[in-house]
Amino acid sequence: MPDLSEAAGDAARRRLTLLLRAAVERGDFAEARLPSDEELAESYQLPRAVVRDALAALAEMGVVTRVRGTGTRAGDHHGAVFNLLSFQGTSGVPEYRLHPRVVERTVVRTPALVAARLPTAGDTVLRVEYLSMPGDDVDGISTGYFVLPKSEALRDAEFGEKLYTFLSAGGLTVSATDFVIGAIDADQYTALRLRAKPSSALLFVEQTTFDEAGDPLSFSLAALRGDRLALFSRARSTEPESRPSIAG
Repeated sequence: MPDLSEAAGDAARRRLTLLLRAAVERGDFAEARLPSDEELAESYQLPRAVVRDALAALAEMGVVTRVRGTGTRAGDHHGAVFNLLSFQGTSGVPEYRLHPRVVERTVVRTPALVAARLPTAGDTVLRVEYLSMPGDDVDGISTGYFVLPKSEALRDAEFGEKLYTFLSAGGLTVSATDFVIGAIDADQYTALRLRAKPSSALLFVEQTTFDEAGDPLSFSLAALRGDRLALFSRARSTEPESRPSIAG
């Protein structure tokens, strides 16, 4: 069995780096500075050193610029993130297998950037993190945030082979899923978790699921090794939904 442990500080740096990167790529800070180091540390309940390291990693990659005395702004660089597809359906389920190994289920204070994607979330959300491992190698890492108390049953539910089986096991119904899929270069903390080289190509996925009332139910960020994955999408004119398949 491979060692799947990760230093707590590196996990916190990785999560914050990906959350901030997703927000920058979506244009959340196009007209304004990012929150200060102190504000981020307070909002995410992290040491300032962790925040500084995450922002330094993003600055090194050109995602943000940091100027002493003026703060942190979105940089001129933008990754190849684009709206690829939107799965809308009430009966079909995307057909893919994640080969998941769940490494964390924790109730945490709702991060500000997650609250922006999950407006119905309260002060806390359930954070579930899993590795995609068809074998002994790590192909991807996904961090999902689930609205409480609606998703309370997921704290003990069997994950199954994909997010949809997990939600179903918790008695939850999905009416739609939105994806944002693109390519990024790996920051040092994500690369470390995936046993990849820094700046190597990753498939970056944002996934938002919606419940039967159309309210956001979960928001997930996944970083997947580009050298180990392929993504396939089939659109059928006779059915209302697209069925993406991720093969590792």
